[in-house]
Amino acid sequence: MNPSKVTKSSDATAEADDRAVDTMVRRARAGIRRAMKVLRRPEARVGIIASPIGRLMVAEGPRGIAAIHFLWTGAADEALARLRRRFDLLDNETWRENFNRELDRYFRGDIAVLDRPVDLSLVESEFKRRALMRLREVPSGSVTTYQALAADCGAPDAQRAIGTTMATNPIPLFVPCHRVIRSDGTIGNYGGGVKNKLILLRNEGFEVGSSLKLPASAVMGHRRTLIYCRPDCGAARRSNPARALIFADARHARAAGLRACKLCKPG
Repeated sequence: MNPSKVTKSSDATAEADDRAVDTMVRRARAGIRRAMKVLRRPEARVGIIASPIGRLMVAEGPRGIAAIHFLWTGAADEALARLRRRFDLLDNETWRENFNRELDRYFRGDIAVLDRPVDLSLVESEFKRRALMRLREVPSGSVTTYQALAADCGAPDAQRAIGTTMATNPIPLFVPCHRVIRSDGTIGNYGGGVKNKLILLRNEGFEVGSSLKLPASAVMGHRRTLIYCRPDCGAARRSNPARALIFADARHARAAGLRACKLCKPG
């Protein structure tokens, strides 16, 4: 046998073995990285906060507020279980005290507190995430309707799905489902209770009375034209519902950058 052929054959076998080992190592590393991602779950600070709308269980992860749960509604164990599937939970007294102070500022009129980042990773569908992110674009001092929000999401017939999305919103207040009302002007239901929805809307400028209906001072605003009208104005009725908002009054509409309609002169 030719010794050179033996040497070449051995070298080829060794190279093949080396390639096989390299492939196994790469696969093993990829598996380790996947396992480490599972092991290194993000941490979330969690605590109980007292507020004018009751005791809240709040969780905040590295990307923002991940959950707000009204404790009076029960099911706290279920809410914690959902959080534990995504986060390692930590109790941090300093964070809890700071968050409590921020929430106090909101109820004293500092509405900008609600601009804090949110983490929608507990939301299970793309449609719901899109609806909740669209909802965050509805400014304080204004509301939208279930119908308008559905249209804004590109699904004008999905009012029922929007209602379900609001009812299962994991971050009420910061994702302001209290700013979604019925098309007839009544404030509708709320996962945290109608009484709390009243508190939140009144805190943001709506003088809602016992009828649970928007006040006569409310005006219609359009986010494309940046014009606000009286609700009975023909221009308001013809506007695209997907871009329409209802403001507590003319002052709130102007604060959002809108100007008065020259036809109906809403003030």
